[in-house]
Amino acid sequence: MEKLTLDEMRKGLEWLEANYASLMAHGEYSMADMLSAKIDAYQDAIVARICSEDPYTTESDVRYFEGFRV
Repeated sequence: MEKLTLDEMRKGLEWLEANYASLMAHGEYSMADMLSAKIDAYQDAIVARICSEDPYTTESDVRYFEGFRV
């Protein structure tokens, strides 16, 4: 994910979340679980990228303003 722009990372995260919701709705829990791990990785990468660019922004700030699930 290092080579992706922040906007590309956000779009990828949206795609993963939409597919996760679809899988859950269809009862495909094991597949949804795999996507959940990818969602966490994307969120962590976005947090790291934003925090590295602005030392005054905390991880908690990013998670709140990006609207990440808890």
